[in-house]
Amino acid sequence: MKAHTLSRRSRLTQASLGTAMVLASLTVALLGAEFAVRLLGSGERRWEFGNFIENPRLLARGWRTMQHDMELGYVPRPGYSEVDSESGKALTFDENGLRAHRRLHAETLHETSPVLAVGDSYAMGEQAADDETWPAYLEGMIDRRVLNGGVSGYGIDQVVLRAERLVPIVRPGMLLVSFIADDVNRARMRILWGVDKPYFDIERGTLLLRNVPVKLPRVDARLDPVRRVLGYSFLVDAVMRRLKLTAYWSYDQPSYFEPAHDQGERVACLLMDRLRRLGETYGMQVLVVAQYTPNAWLQDPAFQHEVQVAENLLACARANQLQTLDTRPGLEAAVRTDGVWRYYFSGHMNDAGNHLTATMIAHQLGW
Repeated sequence: MKAHTLSRRSRLTQASLGTAMVLASLTVALLGAEFAVRLLGSGERRWEFGNFIENPRLLARGWRTMQHDMELGYVPRPGYSEVDSESGKALTFDENGLRAHRRLHAETLHETSPVLAVGDSYAMGEQAADDETWPAYLEGMIDRRVLNGGVSGYGIDQVVLRAERLVPIVRPGMLLVSFIADDVNRARMRILWGVDKPYFDIERGTLLLRNVPVKLPRVDARLDPVRRVLGYSFLVDAVMRRLKLTAYWSYDQPSYFEPAHDQGERVACLLMDRLRRLGETYGMQVLVVAQYTPNAWLQDPAFQHEVQVAENLLACARANQLQTLDTRPGLEAAVRTDGVWRYYFSGHMNDAGNHLTATMIAHQLGW
């Protein structure tokens, strides 16, 4: 009897060990697959480690750097400052929510007529230190104060709306409006990066502002246990979206992108007229600057439309008597000589790219 009991315990122990080994092997295999998909996949979110369902990009940051705004969707948090633990680079916003930088030649700056730069992450200087943004470099080149009103993730519609807010406050002598091609696409969206934003409809050739006041972002926490656990997997999230099971996967959660219409380019073109009128009202020059992501130089067919979108918007700007600068020729020559990663981080310009951009803008301005 005793021997039988021991034998039974031995079999149970072996079965438990076998089950544990199978589960361990399965866990290792899944972790390996997860790492491989993140490594070989695409998209800026692949190295995020929050729940992919309930943490769209801006919400995943916990609004550390940004805060809700009823007119623009979100704006930089005034007075915010942090230093990246790995790179040591500082991200600082002043009391007005403008990207801060030290004055490179404070003793020679002309304070009476500042330059205001607006745009998306390329103007704000995402991944760059405070003094490595192109507005910071430009300030030292033209000996005029350059205010950086760029905001990461903005569409061209939000860029123009932010210019209309800031210009009456800072009264610049010149307005620099930077954009990348994707900013035009973002003008189609009513939800972008998982949060609501303002957008324009077109009615009888006229722009009509919609979705204002912008709703405060809200995450529905009612996730079932499966999505609460598996939502942390980039692999599972990618499979669900590839299989078009987002109706279940993202149910009751905010959409990451939600278009309002398909007229992004028309909206962007009409916004150039608003910039013209803004310049006339405040007696300032307006320069529209086309910038480019590294994808434009990597011969990826999916991104070859960037050049055409940029050219179309610059043509609309010129039709509205605005000055324009296409940074493509200068960048293309530099990239051909030095390689694309001499001027870019993974998705944004580094200090060399921003310095080159500032040099081209200064040359365009006659400095």
